[in-house]
Amino acid sequence: MPAQPTGRLGLLRIPAPGANKVEMRFALLAQRDKFAPAGWPVRELASAQPAFPGWWEIDIDTLALADGAYEYEFILDSQADQPVPDPFADEITRFGGYRGVFRISAGQRVGPAFRWDDEFTPGKPLPQNNAIVIYEMPVKWMSSDPDENPLVELGTLERVIFEQLDRLAGLGVNCIELLPIEDTSQTLDWGYGTRFFFAPDYDLGSPIDTRFFVKACHQRGMRVLMDVVMNFFSPTCPLATLALDRFSVPSGTDGRQDFGQHLFRYNTLSDDGTFAARDFLLYMGEFWTSQYHVDGFRIDDFADIRNWDFMQEFRTRTFAAANAVTQGKPFIVIAEDTRRDFSSTDPAAYNGHPVLDAIWNFGYRDEIRLLATDDITTQFGQAPRSDRVRHLISKDGVWNDDFGHGHFDPGYADLANSVDYATSHDVADAERMMNYLLGSILSAQALGPGDVADVRAALDTAELHPSQQSGQRNAAVAFALYRVFGVFALLLTSVGMPMFLAGEEFGDIHDLDFTGVQSKQQDPVQFRRLAFPGNRTLQDQVGRLITLRANHPSLQRNEVQFFYFHPQFDDNDAPRVFGYARTAGNPVGNLGQVIVLANMGPQKFTSYEVPGWPWQALPITESGAMGPLTDRPVYDAGSGRLTLGLDAFQVRVFTT
Repeated sequence: MPAQPTGRLGLLRIPAPGANKVEMRFALLAQRDKFAPAGWPVRELASAQPAFPGWWEIDIDTLALADGAYEYEFILDSQADQPVPDPFADEITRFGGYRGVFRISAGQRVGPAFRWDDEFTPGKPLPQNNAIVIYEMPVKWMSSDPDENPLVELGTLERVIFEQLDRLAGLGVNCIELLPIEDTSQTLDWGYGTRFFFAPDYDLGSPIDTRFFVKACHQRGMRVLMDVVMNFFSPTCPLATLALDRFSVPSGTDGRQDFGQHLFRYNTLSDDGTFAARDFLLYMGEFWTSQYHVDGFRIDDFADIRNWDFMQEFRTRTFAAANAVTQGKPFIVIAEDTRRDFSSTDPAAYNGHPVLDAIWNFGYRDEIRLLATDDITTQFGQAPRSDRVRHLISKDGVWNDDFGHGHFDPGYADLANSVDYATSHDVADAERMMNYLLGSILSAQALGPGDVADVRAALDTAELHPSQQSGQRNAAVAFALYRVFGVFALLLTSVGMPMFLAGEEFGDIHDLDFTGVQSKQQDPVQFRRLAFPGNRTLQDQVGRLITLRANHPSLQRNEVQFFYFHPQFDDNDAPRVFGYARTAGNPVGNLGQVIVLANMGPQKFTSYEVPGWPWQALPITESGAMGPLTDRPVYDAGSGRLTLGLDAFQVRVFTT
């Protein structure tokens, strides 16, 4: 499948409806030592009318070019000093500007030489949607300076392959969601200003590097999802020069947000009577699915796209492309919908079919943070805390404060409709969990202001030079680490697809201001902290839970049942102890179930009794825990009670 929609790799076609003449100039990359674009060979493109009004085309296969790799660009109306790259370029080069690259062999244009025959490893199939644990990865963050430079160090796909994939696979991570990897004009950002929609970002790696990354993940049984920007395109995108009006609408159209970029045209026909922007992006989705074997997409800013017809077609066509690559391959399309509206995932949402498979659960993020700090507050006439916890863990729709008019959002049909998370790259709205918890502890105990600098000083000193700060600050760090584990324990046993941001698995923190537009994007994961004993322990324990989530059948089903709440759970200043089971569809008390006992309050219980223990004397195995308590639960057949220790804000996970 070529990167331009002509059906043949050698036939290149671009839109330029306002041009009277379009030419292509090109040169062998091997002749870069004589770089002089003004003297390159020039070939004129033919108008593709009447079949394709405003499009121009050239058949590279008829040019009798010598074998090799060529860089190329276009000249509109003889304006040689203002060359324009190909918006369909599937490989780019950078030297005195960005250009597309095509390759010639035996006189014909050819695609990259890459073999997929060893893509999968026997015994390591790609997980279905209900079994994935998503690791949200800003690739540029995945390399950090050993000398503690807090600025992003431009991680690459190559470095992730050789430095991180085995670690992540060992933790049980089975799905990586890449922040945008399509080429952007910014170097130190997250990639949400797309310039070339068919080419990997020049700073991250080549098309071969990118394909090898996907294959390396698949060989480890890990899926790869792409975060893609489809509401708008960067002013540096060639479409802005070639055919802006054909592909975009003015800023503010339909109340859409453009964030300083060009809005794609979705709801009205273009000048040629087509939905040009839709076609461009449909082709983009099919291209990455077929040529790079990606396993799904996350649609950025879905709420502003405002077109279910287009999004449903995107889902249908990318699913078909995935199935053509590998029959029955698991695939998913996820949306970032800030409206918290799951209706697009309903089985019959539009024309009898879903529009999307899942959305990010913003409500889950907000509510689990309140639970983690015992900050769930209730008002007279509104839902009690216990109901809010039930809804958080289940698929019934989490609490929505709605500016004081609180209510539960509508739920969803299946756990694979919701991406549950506590932290994502949107750190300005919800900082890293270790900052959130350790900062609040330091502040509450009058041990420091709890800001970014204070949290960094407390963590790094506690782990590297504990004698250089007070025992109270060292204890605060240990307290925060096991509270981060508690959040993971709830996240990984809730009814949804769990996701977490790179670095959260070992309690990394912000080194820069997470509210600054630039600094929040330039603060990489500091993998040096993996050597800290407390952080390493956190990762090891989180890894046990990830493996449990990815493999235990009960966690891949929708059923959950709460079997215990402390009698005063809904009162102010009362114990916050509760228990639930992922039941696998069987009555509580059976084998094959996952049991969670949580104390999400500040009170410590060296000995806590759970009455009417449903599993009676059935043996239970602890699947993950952190904190000072190392006791084994004891069941008393006479009273029917289970007794165990629950420290403040501690979560313990068991299996039967």
